[in-house]
Amino acid sequence: MKGRRARLALALSLAACTSPAPPAKRVSLKTVGPASIQLVPAGGQLPYCLVFTRAESGIVRQLTPLDPNEAIPCPAGAPIGGATYRIPKADGKIRIHVVLSDRAIDGRPVAAQVRELGATPGFSAMDLRAPGNVLMETIELAPAR
Repeated sequence: MKGRRARLALALSLAACTSPAPPAKRVSLKTVGPASIQLVPAGGQLPYCLVFTRAESGIVRQLTPLDPNEAIPCPAGAPIGGATYRIPKADGKIRIHVVLSDRAIDGRPVAAQVRELGATPGFSAMDLRAPGNVLMETIELAPAR
């Protein structure tokens, strides 16, 4: 009986060690109104970001400023760009792609890649051809009707 308990305890402790931890959210979505959102980076993330949306219809929009078209500073705990973004209800369900980087990368080539790859299931930061360290958070949103 004692041996069984020891084996059970060992099996449970090994299962706890090998269970993958759920991935941490890099960016959280805060609903401000029926068609308005804020995106807030978590602590410990890369300091710059670009934000794109892709509608079911295929329309891609860049939410971060286009002039100059480069990644903006994204401090943890503050809404990206200090802004509230309006999502048109006509877009239907969208995917929000937040590209986090270690530098102010040029947004033009990243935007082109988001347009090209955005409909691909499993599209991730590994698919981007961008300089430096780049991570991505994708958030799905169905606007309130």
